[in-house]
Amino acid sequence: MKGIRIGMKNIPVWIFVLIASLICAIVVLALASFGTIQLAYRVVPSEVEQPYVYVLVDRDYYYSILSDLRSANSCIYVAMYSMIYDPDDAFDWANDLIRELVNAKQRGINVSVVIEYRTYYGYMNDNLPAYNYLHSNGVNVKLDNETDTDHLKLVIIDNKIVYVGSHNWSESALYYNRETSVKIISEEVAQSFIEYLKNNYGI
Repeated sequence: MKGIRIGMKNIPVWIFVLIASLICAIVVLALASFGTIQLAYRVVPSEVEQPYVYVLVDRDYYYSILSDLRSANSCIYVAMYSMIYDPDDAFDWANDLIRELVNAKQRGINVSVVIEYRTYYGYMNDNLPAYNYLHSNGVNVKLDNETDTDHLKLVIIDNKIVYVGSHNWSESALYYNRETSVKIISEEVAQSFIEYLKNNYGI
């Protein structure tokens, strides 16, 4: 019985393409499994938002939030435990952020601020210059006068950008200290924090 011989030219082109694709897929998956290459992909469920999170350490926070405050186009919410305004200091990063709230207000952005004032341990008079500066420039600012301690360091920009962590708006926290915070881009997360602020501070 004679063997059957099939010439290469008789095999359809699509079979070669299929085989080549399978071989490439196997090679890529094998390399990925050994860590030789990394596959970049993002699966987004149809009705679930995937937040983006950025870790900000030390002075990174200042540069990031200053840029976002300057580019805000609708609203800014701030709840801050320590906000120290020192207009006589020519180099003070806290001054830069606080003044940027006034700049935002002047260009039509809705700015709402809550600053801690009375805690379990007494009054935080160091926050008064910031309050007075913001209030005198038309910013919607509130001193929290409840006896509980509000230790928040929370900023929400344009209902989608959230800054939360250890950074106070003080020269020490922004320039000298070791601090860690995160920037979260998520409308869902931002709305949760906004509801918290409205429920607790009425802003």
